[in-house]
Amino acid sequence: MRERFSPVPPKVRTFDGDVRTVFAAAKVALKQLDYTLTDSSGAPTRLEASSRILTSESLGDSRQTVANLHFHESSEGKTEVEVLISLQVESGSTRARSAQEKREHGFYDNFFATLEQVLQERAKETAGK
Repeated sequence: MRERFSPVPPKVRTFDGDVRTVFAAAKVALKQLDYTLTDSSGAPTRLEASSRILTSESLGDSRQTVANLHFHESSEGKTEVEVLISLQVESGSTRARSAQEKREHGFYDNFFATLEQVLQERAKETAGK
């Protein structure tokens, strides 16, 4: 029961590359996953993106997933990426809004895999020049 009310920690992975390189690759990865960048004012250490708004016609509810990312240089040539997903819901009947951070969500693994792929593709392009 306690876990249910405790703060949700972000998922963290470390990638090869400096903060600017990983940040730029993260923007590409988010676009590939059909997320829209909503706030990159904290560049290159913070980024926010959101999914399309999904609407349930029967209930009139709207749902959207928001990804908050933070980037930290962890060691020479490596960057730590923290990701926290929240599900935002607006009720069609009451117009009440809520947001719930998600401990588990398929986005985490999809994003990290896509980010790794983008970084590998960019490394190959750079090596080929």
